[in-house]
Amino acid sequence: MKPLDEIDKKLLNILQMNSRITIRELSEQLHLSTTPIHERIKKLEKEGYIQQYITLIDPKKIGKKLIVYISVSLNIHTKEAIEEFEKHISTMEEVMEAFYVSGSSDFLLKVYCNDMDDFHHFVTNKFSVIRNISQFVSSFVMSESKVKRNFHIS
Repeated sequence: MKPLDEIDKKLLNILQMNSRITIRELSEQLHLSTTPIHERIKKLEKEGYIQQYITLIDPKKIGKKLIVYISVSLNIHTKEAIEEFEKHISTMEEVMEAFYVSGSSDFLLKVYCNDMDDFHHFVTNKFSVIRNISQFVSSFVMSESKVKRNFHIS
């Protein structure tokens, strides 16, 4: 895989801000014809730079008003135990992001719920029944001061 050239970098920066932009608009902005733009996008997809195209939804508009970060410590740290935990949380629609981390805990989860009652139901009926959890600490988001979903590629 060869390094990105300046046009690829500009292309990725534009697509991160608006993945619905047309090939024609891209060709105008990048001063290339539509065929090379289309080929570059296909190459970036094939090489894994572009993983998918998504629509970002405001969680509050669909009732997800409570964001909770959960630091999780496990009892057993074998490969199988970690994979089993990851398998459990992958089925929980409330868990939007999960990271296997170093430090005082083993995992950091980002959980979206409607409200505190919804979170209580999640913890009581879904999360706390996972056998390998030794402890977890919940941190509730008071407000978001920065949310960024695009990388500046230079």
